[in-house]
Amino acid sequence: MGHYTMPLADNPFTMAVEAVQALKAQNIKHIIVDMHAEASSEKQALFHMLKNDVSAILGTHTHVGTDDLQVQEGCCFVTDVGLTGCRDGVIGMGKEVPMQRLLTGIGGHFDVPDTCKALLQMVVFELDEEGRCVGAEKIKIYDDKPKIVTSAWME
Repeated sequence: MGHYTMPLADNPFTMAVEAVQALKAQNIKHIIVDMHAEASSEKQALFHMLKNDVSAILGTHTHVGTDDLQVQEGCCFVTDVGLTGCRDGVIGMGKEVPMQRLLTGIGGHFDVPDTCKALLQMVVFELDEEGRCVGAEKIKIYDDKPKIVTSAWME
């Protein structure tokens, strides 16, 4: 979990480096990291810290799918995979509670409405035997539109 606007936690960067080194010491080659953070800079920094040691770093939390899917030095990276939920709401949920909170400061429980325009976003990647990423795609599936598939930028 990142630092910016997130609950207090141990340093995610030192913990991630230590955890990855411990996995590599056990000869584990297929290592996937979910960086749950608000700030894209934290996700990008972790990518540069770990890209030579992990298979993929997938950012989550903002629910806004980014268009930066890439494979560098055998590591798949995207700042945010995106959402599964209502695309006509707020971060995949109903829009009433977030709007109420912004207008009044009074929060509430986010719920998925019974009906909405649905969206499913995902990243699919392929790893070789050594745990290095050899290809990736970002897929968006709508309930009422054609599926969109975007290939990763490969370096």
